[in-house]
Amino acid sequence: MEQRVVAVMPAQEAARQKLCHRTVAVLLFDEQGRVLLRRNDLGARRQLGTWDVPVCGAVLAGESVFDAAVRFLRSGLGIHAERLRPLLELPPLPENSNEVLQVFGLTRSDNATFSSGREGSEYSFTPEELACLLRDFREMAAPRVHLLAEAMSLKGLWRKRP
Repeated sequence: MEQRVVAVMPAQEAARQKLCHRTVAVLLFDEQGRVLLRRNDLGARRQLGTWDVPVCGAVLAGESVFDAAVRFLRSGLGIHAERLRPLLELPPLPENSNEVLQVFGLTRSDNATFSSGREGSEYSFTPEELACLLRDFREMAAPRVHLLAEAMSLKGLWRKRP
């Protein structure tokens, strides 16, 4: 799919109008293969209280998807992204607010934590725990997490961390 900018507007407005818009997400893994998810807090506009990717957001006009991912990592978690790797791109889907979602991955091997200091709102899920969450407690995970887990499993990426 060709990605051309035809208009510039706030991401919330593009989502409200169900227009295609570019976003990025970064999956953060630790050395044990656990993936970090963050519970949407009270200020979240949708999926209140669900587990979601901690680093995601809209790409700015004129910004590359890689630069957007680096910006969100730095501003959200204070992480420098020298080992950031592209994983996959998800096409726009109604379940994902018509986002063209570019997914990156980062594995931390320096024993550093990913925590942003919001105790209790972040958790590193093992693949088995994540499978249980998505299977048995489906409503507790944001639609983005369901789509990412399905896409990564289909492409064999889940067990092969970046």
